[in-house]
Amino acid sequence: MPAVPFPFYTFSILIILLLKVCLQRTSGYRSAAIFISACALLVFMSALRWQFDAAILRQIQSIVAIALPPLAWRCFARLTTQNRLQKCPRYLIAPLIALLLNLVAPMMTDAILMLLFIGYGGALIRTARQGADAFIFTHLQDAGPASLMTFIAGCFLCFSGLTDLVIAVDYGVYQGQQAPQLVALSQAILLPFICLAIVYSWEKVPPVPPHIAEPVEEDRPCDEEAEHLCQRIEARINEEKWFLQTDLTLNALARKLGIPARQISQAVNQVRGCNVSQWINRFRIHYAQRLLRESPAPVTDIMLDAGFATKSNFNREFTRISGMTPTDYRHAAVGNPGPDSERS
Repeated sequence: MPAVPFPFYTFSILIILLLKVCLQRTSGYRSAAIFISACALLVFMSALRWQFDAAILRQIQSIVAIALPPLAWRCFARLTTQNRLQKCPRYLIAPLIALLLNLVAPMMTDAILMLLFIGYGGALIRTARQGADAFIFTHLQDAGPASLMTFIAGCFLCFSGLTDLVIAVDYGVYQGQQAPQLVALSQAILLPFICLAIVYSWEKVPPVPPHIAEPVEEDRPCDEEAEHLCQRIEARINEEKWFLQTDLTLNALARKLGIPARQISQAVNQVRGCNVSQWINRFRIHYAQRLLRESPAPVTDIMLDAGFATKSNFNREFTRISGMTPTDYRHAAVGNPGPDSERS
């Protein structure tokens, strides 16, 4: 059958990714490893089911499929919350109810899976729509991509839910004649999603110090209060040079300032018209501009000194803010263009 070879191929790729995650053991690797393991098991059970249609295989496949959406949601939720206990009800109740219904009324499995995948997919999409500032535990320069990957993950879960619906209709109308092809199609989209999820769930997440109380959320400040708050924060950031920290997160910045992350985000969006990541990058670019004017150091060294981790991000942000590349800016600088020892 056409679906059998492809699931086993996908399964082997997932095993390789799982080994890579476990060997590197970066922060947050357990969530990624559990997620990939569940995906690999689901693909493996799917391949076995099409070859040996046993009741026990169908049951195991259903149970693993029920666990997959909350695990996917968990990989991204860990980047957006300071109190993970608040997420436990949403993380556990829905799959437990789905598991109970699956055991009591197996004929409802397809409907349960459809609702579960679409429900968690919608939750991820809503999280992504909050913007980059919602990912307070992600490095600021990675917050935008993390938001995008969360949106893609949510779309994938919704697509999987709709695929389950189509498969159920195929069984009801055509006795499952197209089911193998539909399974193969869904798994073809699964693999790139897994790769993206791994990349953006590996980011280092600083632990929340247990002895420091969480800042209390306040109401949205008015325009005058937001302007004053933004100026006060900017003065402190310039004084302490926090923007030079490559691993700076919104959560870390909030703790340094003693101001809730949401309040910082609201003030920056309201006064500066951008998210916190873009706002911090302005400090970094202005610092890099000064170095380009005054220092003969290579562009790459200046990029690292300014707090950027990747050259592509540095060039993109520099061009967005300055209207020219770092090298062109150095050449155009009045008085001291500096040697162009490295192209940007």
